[in-house]
Amino acid sequence: MLTVLIVDDEKLERNGIKFLLKREEEEFRIIEAVNGKDAVGKLASDHVDILLSDVKMPYMNGLELSGYVKEHYPDVEIVIFSGYNEFSYAREALRYGVVDYVLKPVDPDEFHRTMERVRRHIAERRKKEEEQGRQEDYLKKYFLQEWIYTGSKKSKENLAALTADPGDILNRCTRMILAGAASAFFETEEDHFTGDLRERLQREMYYVNLNSNESLFLFTEKYADYGELANSLYQFFYRQYDCECYFAVSRPLEGWRELPEEFRQLESLMSGQFYQPDKHIMQNGQPENMAGKVTEPDSELTEQISKDIQYKDVIHLRQDFQRLEQKYRQEKTYSEMYVKFVFSGIVKEIYEQFPEAGEKELAKKVDKMYRCRQIGDLLDIVSESITELERYLKEQKGGSRKEVVQVKNYILHHYNENNLSPENLAAKVYLSPGYLSTVFKEETGVTMNRFVREVRMNKARELLENTNMKISGISEKVGFSSSTYFCRSFREFFGVSPESCRKGQTADETNRQEV
Repeated sequence: MLTVLIVDDEKLERNGIKFLLKREEEEFRIIEAVNGKDAVGKLASDHVDILLSDVKMPYMNGLELSGYVKEHYPDVEIVIFSGYNEFSYAREALRYGVVDYVLKPVDPDEFHRTMERVRRHIAERRKKEEEQGRQEDYLKKYFLQEWIYTGSKKSKENLAALTADPGDILNRCTRMILAGAASAFFETEEDHFTGDLRERLQREMYYVNLNSNESLFLFTEKYADYGELANSLYQFFYRQYDCECYFAVSRPLEGWRELPEEFRQLESLMSGQFYQPDKHIMQNGQPENMAGKVTEPDSELTEQISKDIQYKDVIHLRQDFQRLEQKYRQEKTYSEMYVKFVFSGIVKEIYEQFPEAGEKELAKKVDKMYRCRQIGDLLDIVSESITELERYLKEQKGGSRKEVVQVKNYILHHYNENNLSPENLAAKVYLSPGYLSTVFKEETGVTMNRFVREVRMNKARELLENTNMKISGISEKVGFSSSTYFCRSFREFFGVSPESCRKGQTADETNRQEV
């Protein structure tokens, strides 16, 4: 609904204009002022879209008021009313940016045509502003992703230019929450959930889609309970979309410049989701709840340790072993023989991974474990065995690098498939998703999800520049089930739309036009 401010010192004239406005198809919110000075006060306290003002008024006439409005409220559309004997004001009114000049007595048909022109002008301006806003937002998200992934000086400079306004939400962000989903949820549902989520949370939020499996949520409140907020996010996605997501909450932030380092730590936290599937919320900087770990059943911990050994995941093997160690150091209710049985079983599984060690050496080690008088000595033997396994795996030709190369090659040749999740890729090289994610990031410097997106986006750009394929065909060719999501992802990745890329336009060129 548009707001109209009618300014005239004659009440009868104001009532006449109100009558004509009510005959229009569109409903208006109407405010009245008796002269120019009164109008200045109304403008200061209320939003106005259209100013309808008489020319001759006491204290401040219509032209003076028009000049004031164009200086302080440039988006307000101005229409001046005047009698025939004041027509000389028309030329002067144009200098003040007046949209139209209507003669008194007002002809209803002419008034209707004037209001149609004004409404059309407002609609066109708003459409242009919205399009410009969308373009600026795409660029902002493009350079924001480049900044958090690379921390480059160039991306920092571009982002600084786009957030020059101190009130920009990225300058005011105080917390970041990284969300992850096992399925491609953020590709298929993004258009639906963002509006519902804002309505549910009732707080300022900036959303950035990273890929089909991950998204970022930035918030501005300093003193909110972000653990509870993350739980609200989990409940929302689970109940509304039957999707189990995982959330990593950052430490307090002082704007977007702190994002890259904090983002890397959140990625590290998220890698633990494969090993603690029941833990959906992680908070950076918050001590782990050891009491909760101590009371975990033996079967869960030992089963996870068996998986770590099977997948040759030494990193998480040590972590899970420490959890089991903590359990038996703090709880004294288990018999000595039972504890030795549990840890000797772990050592047997470790030695099965390098049979060159021989059964005799294993038998000696197990015998030594059963002769231990203190739990510390027993745990030292297990830790030593884990070290031997780690050394053995490093000596193997290729080691984990071989699996990373295999996964990279698979992605490069199957980027058009839509099931390139860490779970599916890990299964192809017989490693755990968490371990593969860790070594892949160490070897390549990027996560698997990011690598998949880079391959798909670069292939899409190649097809745009060198073929005449339709964009919908390219979208399907590079593994996207939705061409709409593909276009948005491409724009956020390269900073330009697929159409602009085909024309040879770059993100920097677009940024120079917009900033």
